[in-house]
Amino acid sequence: MRPMPYAAAAVLMAAALACSPRDRQETANRTDSVAADVSDAARQGADEVRDEARETRDYLFAQRNDFRRDIDLRLKTLDEQIAELERDTKRGVDKARDSAIVNLHIAREAVDRDLNRLAAATESSWDEAKSNVNKSVYSLQEAVRQQLPGGKPMGGTGPS
Repeated sequence: MRPMPYAAAAVLMAAALACSPRDRQETANRTDSVAADVSDAARQGADEVRDEARETRDYLFAQRNDFRRDIDLRLKTLDEQIAELERDTKRGVDKARDSAIVNLHIAREAVDRDLNRLAAATESSWDEAKSNVNKSVYSLQEAVRQQLPGGKPMGGTGPS
């Protein structure tokens, strides 16, 4: 077991003595050069990551704005249809119709809640928030469709 430490010591001594001052200087210069190259590459990589993140943020912002604009257009139509249904409904005369109008307003409030969550959505929660808005708008759309004249299911079934 003793020969091993002696052999290691001999190799270290030979390595230390084999390096001339010129070799040490060249090694130091190369190390400095490599360190500078790595530093430049890291800085360049960080700039590229920042640029990509900015482009992604811009894309997501544009996507969010487009989605919101589409939803707002759909809601404008649905709000007009709800207002028309309210004008055509005489309060107190048809309790089922009154109840349906109240349910439409509840569904509309659900859409507003989901839209508020959409505004606070992060990149990681965007898809889920978008899906929730789509579901609530679809539910409202179906509820409105069922109340419109001719909106009953095919075959003439359903309340009249």
